[in-house]
Amino acid sequence: MDLEKYKKIFVQEANKYLDELDIVLIRAEKDLPNQQLWSEIHGKIHSIKGMSKALSMEKIAGLCHSMEEWCKQFQGGDIRPSGDAVQLLIDGTDLLKGLVAGKDDASFPENLKEWDRITASLTNSPDELLKHVTPEVRLVSSPSKIDRIRVDYSLIEELLARSQEIMLLEKRLPILSQDQISTGLRGWIDHYMSMLRGLHFQLARLRLIPVNDFVQLFKKTIRDLAKKYDRDVGLEVIGGELQVDIGLMDRLREPFMHLLRNSIAHGIEPSDERVKRGKNQEGKIVLEAEKRGDSVVLKVSDDGRGIDRTAITKYLKNKRSMSDEEIFRMRDDEFFNAILNVDFSSAHGTTQLAGRGIGMDVISRAIGYLGGSMTIHSEPSKGTQFIIRLPLSLSIVYAIVFRLGEYTLSIPTSNVASIERTETTSLEQNGASYDLEDRLGIDTHTRRPTHILKLRQPPGINGATDRGTPVRVAVDTIIGNMPLMVMPLGELLVMAGSFAGVGIMENGDISILLDMEKL
Repeated sequence: MDLEKYKKIFVQEANKYLDELDIVLIRAEKDLPNQQLWSEIHGKIHSIKGMSKALSMEKIAGLCHSMEEWCKQFQGGDIRPSGDAVQLLIDGTDLLKGLVAGKDDASFPENLKEWDRITASLTNSPDELLKHVTPEVRLVSSPSKIDRIRVDYSLIEELLARSQEIMLLEKRLPILSQDQISTGLRGWIDHYMSMLRGLHFQLARLRLIPVNDFVQLFKKTIRDLAKKYDRDVGLEVIGGELQVDIGLMDRLREPFMHLLRNSIAHGIEPSDERVKRGKNQEGKIVLEAEKRGDSVVLKVSDDGRGIDRTAITKYLKNKRSMSDEEIFRMRDDEFFNAILNVDFSSAHGTTQLAGRGIGMDVISRAIGYLGGSMTIHSEPSKGTQFIIRLPLSLSIVYAIVFRLGEYTLSIPTSNVASIERTETTSLEQNGASYDLEDRLGIDTHTRRPTHILKLRQPPGINGATDRGTPVRVAVDTIIGNMPLMVMPLGELLVMAGSFAGVGIMENGDISILLDMEKL
């Protein structure tokens, strides 16, 4: 039996269960009496134990057994678990990750101390935990590197089928006479190239991950930070289905980690302070993702105490020699972006602007290296929002694709309220119309519009959600609602000031994505 082959399978399966354990343990920490959660935790540990015993990985199997017995005490409801009991299982899960990576070797220096502490604690009853465990400073876990992504099985099947077609196509080159070869060969080449472009589209989709998957990397980090700074924090994701290039998101891990630390340590107040201010006990961090023009926009917001304007004003006066009148005339984004300057942090020393400002220049530079930018909005006692705009290196956007004159154009599906036929409605009915053909220089005399798109107006300034009256646009032909792989614009299209990117359809055809904000 090829043990190495099965050990590789074990590592893959064990890591999957351990990632799931992190999520379920964090849920159990906020719902301690939930016996169903404890049963789920027990089941995942038992699965790892079974696999490790089959491969004679005795250290892993032994630790899993101890953790399993610990869980059994909470499943029946006879013993009420505590936060410290959950923490011990979280520590055990972290140790298991190290053992799985090191193939059952507990003698590594980083594992040995934890092994002794955790195994000794698991031999005691939960009620005895605090008597036998010496409190220690816990390290905050960092989000792991993005080294794998989930891929739908149907997509893999599509790729395999396309690959087979391309390999077979070479054997189906038609036998042609001399006078036929030019036309026939050209048709074969066109078909071949179309399939290659379709294959490229499918392969490129493998580089994309939903923003939700990126956020999952930080679930345990947020939990650890909240514990470290004695905060009660929840995370909400809006637009998590947006798919973004994995390389871009991987390089965003460290800046995002610093923003989370900043919000939890210095933005969100302790629970008792929040209650006194009339807020929910649990602080909230919201990550909102959207595609805007040729950029991906990520907004990281918290509902904490906000940024201290006094410290910024002092900095602008002392370091930038600005008068009260000049400061008063500054826009909010200009004012708050002062904390991104390199000399801002050193100007405040240990006061740290209640933490806001220290290291912010580092975050800003890291985002700048990605070709992006960051702006800040904040209100006292209401919270702070960091708005990160990044260039769209690659993404998939669902869009309504249509013909207008000689152009194949598209509009993000999220911007389209409805599609109506021209025989049942007209541009003059129910709202304003937009002369898109005039903007693009299309000859209106040769056009025969068949449909009218009713468009939602983009959100207002500073995120206002009131989109106003829908705008109507007449188009010649609707091609369909489909996924587009969006590529950045070239110099000439950028100069036109109307487009957000070049969309590639699954069959390799091109569609220009309209920029709804600029229009």
